Amino acid sequence: MKYYKCREEDIGKSVLEVLAEAGELLPDTPCGGKGKCGKCRMQLAGSLSDMQEYERSLLGDDAEKGWRLACLTTVQGDFEYSVSCQADAKVQLDFYPEQNIATDGGAGTVLAVDIGTTTVAVYKCSRADGEIVDRVSFVNPQRVHGADVISRLVYAEDGGAEELKNEINASLKEAVDKLKGARADYCVVCGNTVMQHFLCGEDASGIAKLPFKPATLFSDLRSFDFCDKVYTAPCVAAYVGGDITLGALACSIDRVNELTLYIDIGTNGEIVLASPERILCCAAAAGPAFEGGNIDCGMMASEGAIRTVYSEDGEVVFATIADTKPEGICGSGLIDAVATFLELEIMDETGRLEEERYYFSDKIFISQKDIRALQSAKAAIAAGVRTLCHEMGCDVGDIERVIIAGGFGSHINAAKARRIGLIPYGCEAEMEYRGNCAGMGAVALAVNESLGDRLRELCNRMEYVELSGHKKFNEYYIDEMYFEE
Repeated sequence: MKYYKCREEDIGKSVLEVLAEAGELLPDTPCGGKGKCGKCRMQLAGSLSDMQEYERSLLGDDAEKGWRLACLTTVQGDFEYSVSCQADAKVQLDFYPEQNIATDGGAGTVLAVDIGTTTVAVYKCSRADGEIVDRVSFVNPQRVHGADVISRLVYAEDGGAEELKNEINASLKEAVDKLKGARADYCVVCGNTVMQHFLCGEDASGIAKLPFKPATLFSDLRSFDFCDKVYTAPCVAAYVGGDITLGALACSIDRVNELTLYIDIGTNGEIVLASPERILCCAAAAGPAFEGGNIDCGMMASEGAIRTVYSEDGEVVFATIADTKPEGICGSGLIDAVATFLELEIMDETGRLEEERYYFSDKIFISQKDIRALQSAKAAIAAGVRTLCHEMGCDVGDIERVIIAGGFGSHINAAKARRIGLIPYGCEAEMEYRGNCAGMGAVALAVNESLGDRLRELCNRMEYVELSGHKKFNEYYIDEMYFEE
């Protein structure tokens, strides 16, 4: 347990608020600290508010074991606390292939930054040879305000915009200061359009409502505490940001010879469908289920998370990260579990479980509500793919290549993902896992500024398809809610 010395201004604030202001590691808060999800569990002791019945109902048996909810517990004086292991989740830093990054032969050290909704990756590189000198990753500190961009847009609208800007800027400066080598003289930063707005202090309110108009699409130079000369990656639309344009560049989407599908699976599923003639893109609001958000026992991919589920002799078998006792279930485990339930007929093609909950241990379970959240997420992705195929004038069976980008995508089981219909039924192309494509694109551009012209040309070719209100998307979404028998 760590000790916190209470300040006068802390009195009456929630433990979550106080520790966030102090820059401490925080538990998962998918609801943004609104007291709805029951996930911000901490071991707390000291001068704190009494537990009310609502908090007790969310905690269940843990209420008698010293656990409290950080968002519902207010500070009255000094206290002690400890955070669960999922605050130290591992962040995807790798991308493939990492070698042979072409440079422009310049001198000096550069940075590449990928700001994800959930996680942030920072690379320091040598411009001379493209070598990655050092790298660091961390959980996005804005996660305390909600697991998805919509929660954070609401928080910004309620007066939290400056706080969101300061949080990400301070964490980036701290991360960069830890990297070995000389101070970088140039940086390429990317993220989804909302994350880039928060970083730069731009007004993101237009993104939250129709007609979903961002204040800027970036592609400009700015200055920050962590680097004086920072290029912000170009975005295509409110929900197709610089992480997708740079990821598409890294995978040479602008030079494909066959019908290619590129998907970055996360809280917001961005999809690109490219042929030699056209490049279409869209964003499917998948929600945080793939990363453990809004799942009863969901957690990020950290120690104790159920990461894989399979059948053996007609029984459900699972494994956790670090092979420790189960503390929850992460996105890859959730996909595996649903596919396994279908295989063993524990669940039918409509997603209905035999029982309201399936227990992996006495405390860790998947509920019917969790299944519905996953159904909604996978249906949004699959329907987005089918909508782009409709606009392209092709069938999903015509897709010859599937590229899976992003940290989460690197950990999913292809067969299980196909079984639940995450990739639309009928698409037979093999999946290529490319890791953090956005990071790879940021590194490539940072060490070779001449790629800027090619990036701008790619962005000009990308045709954005708005899914909200799209008649075919709504039809496909309903179809994709089912699991094929």
